[in-house]
Amino acid sequence: MQVRLLRTSEEASACLKFWQEVYRSWPCWVPADPHHFEALLTGRGPAAANAAVQTFYAQEGEGMLASVTAVRDETYVQHRDEQMGHLLFFEALPNQEAAVDEMMKAACEWLKSRSCEAARFSLLPGWQLPPTIDAYEVVPTLFHTYNPPYYHSYIKSAGFRTEHGCVEYRVAFSAELSRRYDEMIKRASDAGLRLRTWDLSRLDEENRLFTQLFNETFQSHWGFMPLSPEVLGELTIGLKDMLVRDFLVFAEVDGEPVGFVYAAPDLNQAFHRMRGKPIEENLRDFQTCLREIDHGVLLVIGVRKSQRGRGINLAMAAKSYLSMMERGYKTASYTVVLDDNWPSRRTAEKLGARVTRNFNIYRRDLA
Repeated sequence: MQVRLLRTSEEASACLKFWQEVYRSWPCWVPADPHHFEALLTGRGPAAANAAVQTFYAQEGEGMLASVTAVRDETYVQHRDEQMGHLLFFEALPNQEAAVDEMMKAACEWLKSRSCEAARFSLLPGWQLPPTIDAYEVVPTLFHTYNPPYYHSYIKSAGFRTEHGCVEYRVAFSAELSRRYDEMIKRASDAGLRLRTWDLSRLDEENRLFTQLFNETFQSHWGFMPLSPEVLGELTIGLKDMLVRDFLVFAEVDGEPVGFVYAAPDLNQAFHRMRGKPIEENLRDFQTCLREIDHGVLLVIGVRKSQRGRGINLAMAAKSYLSMMERGYKTASYTVVLDDNWPSRRTAEKLGARVTRNFNIYRRDLA
């Protein structure tokens, strides 16, 4: 067994094929977008613009056993004032403890050689959300990825500890909730709030406003770092043909933008049904899958600090959820929320949502 450094696009393609090997017997896995992940694994693309990136893989003979990507992002280090590195996109076959330990050791040494004092496993804005610790029988929602339960033993055996927990909420729409959402919007409107949907015909401008508000409203959020318009543009411009205008909301007070909601159809439903078939070659099937989506995902909601406590968050989310109901959706997620982010958790509960999935973020000190 050897631990190798991924250097080429061909090796990145082999790594993605290895992921398919890992998940071939896991029915809830959602296949990865090869173009997107090849860029990330090789340190290209908007997210890696200010980062050092190295993917490691353990190999025996011609076969891969495990892979992980080490990232030192200078934007994160400068914004958080901590010498933190990140380990992302970990995948491994079962019963490969020795290979995983050696690979993790090599990746941590790489981070340490770049002055990182700790390694955070899995969570880095613009790159990856944390691994699930339950609900393994359910397809993950949009932007979440699947992982087998045995990964957590691998992670802790490699010297990591639990650093933070996160939750995903889910709401089942009903007539009673529809009335509640109408009331939330009316109260905010009576207080001078104006809600508007995004204009997808000028998405470049809307993406710049989204970026500005995102970076301002999340600047003190745990684990946050500022993201560029190019990175957030992958959620907007990159998905333009699959977004629904009425799910995306800006809030204004006296003509000034004060908040936003980014929500989308749960595209993972469609990607999962395609099960790796090339979308370009099966466009009609994919369009059918898109029409059958009945679950929405509210991924990000932000309100300027000076405007908090006025119900703006509830009104924006309510407008987005009502639009989903009008489209025939049955359920929606509110994700991903830190365990101790009580304002956000209370928002989810007031919207009628309940916790249905949990995630862990891990940390290993490198000193």
